[in-house]
Amino acid sequence: MSRGAAVPLGSAPVTVIYGHAGVGKTTLVLNLALREAAAGRRVTVADMDLVNPYFRSSDYRDLLERSGVEVVSPTFAGTTLDTPSLSGRLEAEIGRFAGGGSPSGGQASDAGQPAGLLLIDVGGDDVGATGIGRYSRQLAAAGARAYYAVNAFRALTPTPADAAALLPGIERNARLEACGVVNTSNLMGLTVADDVERGRQFALGCAGLLGLELAATCVPRALMPEVERRLAGQAHEQLVAVDKLVTTPWDRA
Repeated sequence: MSRGAAVPLGSAPVTVIYGHAGVGKTTLVLNLALREAAAGRRVTVADMDLVNPYFRSSDYRDLLERSGVEVVSPTFAGTTLDTPSLSGRLEAEIGRFAGGGSPSGGQASDAGQPAGLLLIDVGGDDVGATGIGRYSRQLAAAGARAYYAVNAFRALTPTPADAAALLPGIERNARLEACGVVNTSNLMGLTVADDVERGRQFALGCAGLLGLELAATCVPRALMPEVERRLAGQAHEQLVAVDKLVTTPWDRA
């Protein structure tokens, strides 16, 4: 499948986020979902992270549903069963957009309501991306756009080349090529503006190796004014304000 042009995150009615464990992908998905729901869109988050049992979108079901976001997750998510089985509901959700005629799908309703959004959180490496491959035809019909999240501070991918090397296997098994790279680099609560810039340079290097655009950079909301000032006239990508929503076991201790 040919690469589609990068469009602003969330503007494609079906948006797929790839990312290896620990890059900050779930933080991105949660923030996008809450932002778009607050804007009046019908938003569904599909947790397709079938390999990594930690830091998954479905772990935040209560937060999402309180904000009006629907959640689709593996059948045994949140249990002690290590059985990555899929619900048939995801196919139905994609079908809303592939059909193109439903007010809750990829087009605005007659009443002028914003178009719906399906965010698919695909975690892990090429193995983790296998599950989404079964929906490749429906995703193509729905005009899905996929993005690759990378993090300069992830120990297992210390260079742009290391991060770039993972994407072809993910795309092959997902059967959906990425249209852009997203810089999700962070040091959690310790992130400063210099870290955002270091992450940008890492992501730009990764994107260059892959022949992709840097589509977006995630910025902790409190740092947004400083980052916007520093990058005035320089950044061509979308800057996405994010709040720290993902918690660790030690945060909850």
